[in-house]
Amino acid sequence: MDNKKFFQSPLDNSLTAEKEKISLSSRKKWFWLGIIIALINPIFSGLIIGLAFWTEAEFKKEARIILAIAIIWGLITIYLSRWLAQQGYLPVY
Repeated sequence: MDNKKFFQSPLDNSLTAEKEKISLSSRKKWFWLGIIIALINPIFSGLIIGLAFWTEAEFKKEARIILAIAIIWGLITIYLSRWLAQQGYLPVY
């Protein structure tokens, strides 16, 4: 029996599949998921998802929208929390 047939290197180019381009099944689904993430946690998750979309050529438009929502919602959250702290609704440490 030929042991080479059963124990082949994972780096062997003859057996590895060709690299395939990763395509997302639904652009609309991923776009709305990015917007929801940007609204829930704008500072970190929204920016990370927006930047991840920015690296994909076909998602540049959606990336700009998600990043804009994340930044604007983040600024609103900061100003709102400061205002609520000044009004006494939030504790000041």
